[in-house]
Amino acid sequence: MSQAQDITSKAKSNLAFALIDLPVEERQNMAIFYAFCRTVDDIVDEPGFSPEERHQALDRWISVIRGSVNDPTELEQDLTKVIQTLNLDTSPMIKLIEGCRSDIDQHQPKNREELLNYTYCVASCVGLSSAIIMGASEKSAAYAVALGHALQLVNIIRDVAEDYHKNQRIYLPLEDMDRFGYTLEDLKTQKDSYALHALLEYEAKLAEEFFAQAAKEYESLPQADRNALMPAQAMRLIYHTILEKMQDDGYHIFKKRYRVNTFHKLWLLFRTKLNIEPKTYYDKFVGLLNFYNRK
Repeated sequence: MSQAQDITSKAKSNLAFALIDLPVEERQNMAIFYAFCRTVDDIVDEPGFSPEERHQALDRWISVIRGSVNDPTELEQDLTKVIQTLNLDTSPMIKLIEGCRSDIDQHQPKNREELLNYTYCVASCVGLSSAIIMGASEKSAAYAVALGHALQLVNIIRDVAEDYHKNQRIYLPLEDMDRFGYTLEDLKTQKDSYALHALLEYEAKLAEEFFAQAAKEYESLPQADRNALMPAQAMRLIYHTILEKMQDDGYHIFKKRYRVNTFHKLWLLFRTKLNIEPKTYYDKFVGLLNFYNRK
């Protein structure tokens, strides 16, 4: 097993799951790109390293992307090959690294403009590169950007507690917290209140806007691009389902981590292939399964 495959298989992420439906070559290239993204993320998040060591490790990846490393590792060689073979624009990868770098000494965004600058770097830029690697054309850029914003906003809403208590990071804009009267002390003490629910619903509406924009952009794409982007569409359904779970449950983010189980993910992946949207198909499917399980 290659280094990229090992990283991807251990990650058990929603993106890694969605890649199972790609053709072999595209899946292998996406595994390499995902392993790069995962590695960059781990450089910033894993304990035991000084800020200087983290910056140095990120600088090395920038050198890899620019083709100026003399002793590349297996993963570094694989990523270089993908970049050269597909003639990838590497600027989104550099922006991704710089976005992750900002988390080493993270500062709470003051407003939505700063928040969206961050989500663009760490998520939309991943989407821009991923779309090309999966075989879509440059026409998919607007879709990738919108979907990236949406997915990262869902992550931010879901992980408010973990981000703060694990890494002392706050991604909810200060301006938005002030708008609803939710304070830093409330976050520290994990206060579950109407103010928190209103704040998170406010951020969820922004995520919904980007999901809707992504859906509109997807429908405007040529069929070949839509086919290539099926894994991204599966991600859209998975993360939108997570958002709906939080909305329906009242955003109890301090008590649980909202997720979609493997069975449900498989259904969403299947639904993506058939371009089925209504929830009723899933409800009927689950109902039939439960009926036969009781027999």
